[in-house]
Amino acid sequence: MERRTIAIIVTVVVIAVISSVAFGIRTPQPTSPDKITVTYDLDGQNVSVTIPLPVKRVVSMDPSNTQMMFAIGAGNLVVADTSYDWWPENATKLPKVEMDNGTASVEEVVAMNPDLVLAYGGIQPPQIIDQLENLSIPVLVFQPQNIQQIYQDMLVLGNVTGHQKGAVNEVNSMKQKIEGVEQKIAPYPKVSVLYMLWPNPIYTVGPGSFINNILQVAGGINIAQNLSSPYPIISMEQIIYDNPQAIIVDNGTGINNISYFESGSQAVLWANITAVKTGMVMVFNVTESNWMDEPGPLTVYAVITVAEFLHPQAFQ
Repeated sequence: MERRTIAIIVTVVVIAVISSVAFGIRTPQPTSPDKITVTYDLDGQNVSVTIPLPVKRVVSMDPSNTQMMFAIGAGNLVVADTSYDWWPENATKLPKVEMDNGTASVEEVVAMNPDLVLAYGGIQPPQIIDQLENLSIPVLVFQPQNIQQIYQDMLVLGNVTGHQKGAVNEVNSMKQKIEGVEQKIAPYPKVSVLYMLWPNPIYTVGPGSFINNILQVAGGINIAQNLSSPYPIISMEQIIYDNPQAIIVDNGTGINNISYFESGSQAVLWANITAVKTGMVMVFNVTESNWMDEPGPLTVYAVITVAEFLHPQAFQ
C-alpha cells in the first residue's frame, strides 16, 4: 500500500533505524491465571509485555494486525483500527484511531479503553508506544521479517486472546497453500528479479525485509539480497550489472505500466535490461501491493501472485 511504502522510505531516510530492528521469537508465558507475558528480542534487548487476562478489547494500529486477528477468529475483540484497514469488510466499519495525517492518536486509543494495543514496528512513532505503556496499556509490536514469523505472531495472538485453535488452523492452512506453491515451482530455475518500492531514487528490498522473503519463497532471486539494509537504494549501474530477468513494481510509485521503462526519461538505460526486453514487468494494483506489503494471512496471495508471474509454466 502507498502509505506503508512511503512510511518505510521515510523511516529509512529520516531516522535510519529500520535496518537495526530485529524481532525475535515471542514466547507467551502464562504467569498466573489472570495474566500472560510475551517476550521478544528488540535490538538485542529482551522486551517483556505483561497482558491482563482475559483480553476483551483490542485496538489495532495496522492492517496487518487486524487481518491476523480476524483470521484466527478473534476479530470480535477488535474495537478500533485505522482508515487504512480494508480486509475483512467488518474491519472497515470499526471506529478509527488516528489523526488526519494518518498518525495514531493516543487520545483516541485511550478513549477505546483497550486491554491490548497491537502496533507495527517502523510505522507507529516510538513515542506513541511509550505514551501508551506509561498509561499502563500493554502494547505488542509486530514486524515479521519472514513468513515463519507471521506464523509465530499468529500463534502468539491465539494464546493471548484465547483463540489458540483458530490460530493453529490458520497457520496450518497458510503452510499448506505455500507448500503447494513451492512444490509447483520446484522443477523450474529461479528467476532474478528487481522489486521497486520507489522510482527516483530507486528504493528496493534487501536482506531482512519481509518482501525479500516472499520473493525467495515464490522462486525469485532478489538482485538486492546482498545489499546492506532491508530497504536500500539501488543504483542504475547495479541494476544494469545484475540485469534482472523480471521487474515487479509496487503500487504508489507513479509507474502504471511497462511504458515507463520503454519510453520514459531513463528508457535508454533500461533498454538492455532482460526484463524490459522480454516484457517481464509486473506493476501491482492496490490489492496486490496490500498483499505484498501487509504481512499476515493474505501473504499467501502475494506468494501465489509472484510465483505465477515468475513461473507461469508451473501453473498452466
